[in-house]
Amino acid sequence: MSEYVTIEVEPGEHPDIAELVVNQLLATHGVEQYACPDEGDLGSPLAQMLFAAVDGIDQLTIHEDCLIIRRRPDQPWEFIIDEVRDALRDWYL
Repeated sequence: MSEYVTIEVEPGEHPDIAELVVNQLLATHGVEQYACPDEGDLGSPLAQMLFAAVDGIDQLTIHEDCLIIRRRPDQPWEFIIDEVRDALRDWYL
């Protein structure tokens, strides 16, 4: 495992959706989908951590190497991406 967490952001077709490609293994048992933060609270440890650590995530899909995030419209992408990056660094270190 790399000691660095890198994230490449690919905007979605909708302004509130983005794909974050991560250089770490995120999901090992298939795709995880969370339609709301309450579902994430009952999800995998990674989903629980992301919903707790990052204010503004409305929906989350976790693939093996990427996160698809739907944000709350009142949260700027810069804030969400920085918070996700920090949370993943703490998670993997």
